[in-house]
Amino acid sequence: MLRATLKSLLARKVRLVLSMLAVVVGVSFVTGTLVLTDTLNRTFDTLFADINKNVSVAVRAVNQIDPSSDNGRPPLPATVLPALARVDGVRAAVGSVSGQAVLVDPRTGKAADGGGAPGIGTNWTGGQPTASEQIAEGRAPGPGEIVVDRATARSMHLALGTRIVVQTKGPPGTYTLVGTFRVAGQDSVGGAAVTAFDTATAQRVLLAPNEFSAVHLAAAPGIGQEQLRARVAAVLPGGVEAITGKQLADENAGAVQQAIRGFSTFLLIFAAISVFVGAFIIFNTFTMLVAQRVRELALLRAIGASRRQVQLSLQVEAAMVGFAGATAGLVVGAGLALLLRAAVGAFGVSLPGGSLVFSPRTIVVAYAVGVVITSVAAFVPARKAASVPPVAAMRETYVLPSRSLRLRAISGFALSTLGVLLLVLGTASAGKSGATSVGVGAAAIFLGVATLSPLLSGPVIRVLGTPFVSMFGTTGRLGRENAMRNPRRTASTASALMIGLALVSAFAILGQSIKESVRATVTDSLGADFYLSAKGFGQGFSGQVARDLAGKPGIDTATGLRGGLAKVDGSSVQLLAGDPAGLLKVLAIKKVSGDIHALGDRTILVEDGVAADHHFTVGQKIRVAFPDGSEDLTLVGTYKKSQVAGSWIISTAQYARHTPDDLDLFVLVKRADGASPAAVRAQIDAVVKPFATVEVRDQSEFVAQQEKQVDQLLGFIYVLLALAVVIALFGIVNTLALSVIERTREIGLLRAVGMSRGQMRAMVVMESTIISVFGAVLGVAVGSVFGWALTRALEGQGITAFAYPASTIIVVILIGVLLGILAAVFPARRAARMDVLRAISTA
Repeated sequence: MLRATLKSLLARKVRLVLSMLAVVVGVSFVTGTLVLTDTLNRTFDTLFADINKNVSVAVRAVNQIDPSSDNGRPPLPATVLPALARVDGVRAAVGSVSGQAVLVDPRTGKAADGGGAPGIGTNWTGGQPTASEQIAEGRAPGPGEIVVDRATARSMHLALGTRIVVQTKGPPGTYTLVGTFRVAGQDSVGGAAVTAFDTATAQRVLLAPNEFSAVHLAAAPGIGQEQLRARVAAVLPGGVEAITGKQLADENAGAVQQAIRGFSTFLLIFAAISVFVGAFIIFNTFTMLVAQRVRELALLRAIGASRRQVQLSLQVEAAMVGFAGATAGLVVGAGLALLLRAAVGAFGVSLPGGSLVFSPRTIVVAYAVGVVITSVAAFVPARKAASVPPVAAMRETYVLPSRSLRLRAISGFALSTLGVLLLVLGTASAGKSGATSVGVGAAAIFLGVATLSPLLSGPVIRVLGTPFVSMFGTTGRLGRENAMRNPRRTASTASALMIGLALVSAFAILGQSIKESVRATVTDSLGADFYLSAKGFGQGFSGQVARDLAGKPGIDTATGLRGGLAKVDGSSVQLLAGDPAGLLKVLAIKKVSGDIHALGDRTILVEDGVAADHHFTVGQKIRVAFPDGSEDLTLVGTYKKSQVAGSWIISTAQYARHTPDDLDLFVLVKRADGASPAAVRAQIDAVVKPFATVEVRDQSEFVAQQEKQVDQLLGFIYVLLALAVVIALFGIVNTLALSVIERTREIGLLRAVGMSRGQMRAMVVMESTIISVFGAVLGVAVGSVFGWALTRALEGQGITAFAYPASTIIVVILIGVLLGILAAVFPARRAARMDVLRAISTA
């Protein structure tokens, strides 16, 4: 039986390749994602281990909100340095300063592009026992001088002696470039532009005079990291901690790896979609192969093969196809990982060199996906093959019996009903749980509709095929009848396409709804005329901008918005901080109780629903934990839910008391009554000109920029979903190719009675197009329901409007038509080229 299985596979090489394609694409996506994740993880593990290899112990203030995060971590006074240097076993104690510093390209006047990586400022400690940086060209910086990482200097074409503007938390300063450096043997730290000042300058522009972000200690010979950490911890005051150099490296790498894990999970979701679609194709392929090999299977039964042997033979064949597809998928996945890593580099993130990482987990997962999915998808066709009676070998007209669609209708209806109930539950729930319920419900509806699609295919295809009959007569009628001939096969092929196009439709609806929500939010919740933000995602800019704009002619209000994490009742919350006088003018905050205008020192405003959940009342003291400690703030007012303001508001002065940063995320400007918008814009442009990272937009430009970000994300999602659509395209090609082989004699007879080659090609193209349009129509219908439910479930996240992108949906259906035409090229050509006499004589 094994020899027979192998011969059967090798005798049908084209079918083998077509069957493998779905496996290869799905496995390569999974493999590429895992390889890229493992490679990036090892890259940053090695990088941060090398950067901190000379640090035995790091001393820093405790971050009360997130112990491993440096965001908001309070600084250390420089007076701790001599005390730490006297600890037994400390060879050297070196103060470290870090903060945000953005280089301004002297040629263009624009900020250095780090591809999303932040601009980092630090003090130069090269030559110290704890340092890992070395001068590459030039020398170390002195007052009024800087050195930058070698990769940034090369990308910006900076020559030594160049005068460069650097943006920090205060007004921009101009410095002379006197050197470039490497860090741990690398030209770049993950693509970030790193600027190093002398220590006194770094303290002044990044923190404050006589302050350090941390102190790094080098151990004397023979002293281990844990041993030195214990000695140092014994002399530290409260609120200060000591960690080992290894812990520091692990924390630094962990922050990056957390982002990598999120990106990896995102990619694996789409990989799972591709595998799911591939399962439909594999099932369809093996069902058709079994139908075409009825006499062969019957002969095996007639010469003594048992049912179990026949089924096992088909399962082994499927496993071999899966194994071969997984092997090819591993190779293709490695290439995909290289492409993804190159894409990361194209965005300006310079990664340290190194080979790809193929962990045992990746190989196991690749073969598990390939072999298991293929074997499971082929189980039902294999069981059907085992049911072929030996007597069928003597009857040319024997066909496999089809079960009633009644059971299919019941199960499909049950799955669809379950999916609808989960969608309803998801739309009634808020936040992540609601979105999860909608996602599970959508999957159930996909399966339910796919199960019901054989019942739908007849009447729907009859309607969809009518225009072809009207335009092409008999040829169009034959194409329609061929699409209706085998409802299960047509439904399975269309369902694979349905999933991809349904997700495209759903995300198109979600994206359009987000855009509409942004427009509504800006109109209803923001009262600003101009919006200032930094170019880099999540990066801030100097609070000096808002201070410089205040009081300028034609400007009524210019208020900066900033914020960060805090804790209330043990839970993390996001604070918004702003100037109390200007905040209420630019944000449409509606009072519920108390006096929202009383916001000031040691006070707080809370959204009324959140206040009710915590049982807070106006006048009550609320204990708020900041990174540097806790403080009691008086609740002076509550307000209605705001998509912009969030749930917790304090004053900028209150926030600044607990953070060393003076960075705004946004500045909102409201012009005075009667002031010319053009004149006010000119005033703003003049103020922000020295701040190269700041972008100025009016209300319409701000909305357009938010919409552009949505379009960019949707474009990325569409590219990932395109893989699932490509698999579905392979499925249509596969189905048509096998169908042409199955109908060889029929095709010969049609040619014999006068059908031309052109008519034959047209018939196959029409069959393919009708099947594709059927899948597209199903996809748009299911995707519309899914998109609506997802929009409703995310209402609490700021998606307050539902919008239906009719033009995009029409494009989705047209894509279905195009896919049908493309998928028919190879099968139609094969059908038209058949030798008529040989085709007629085929059994």
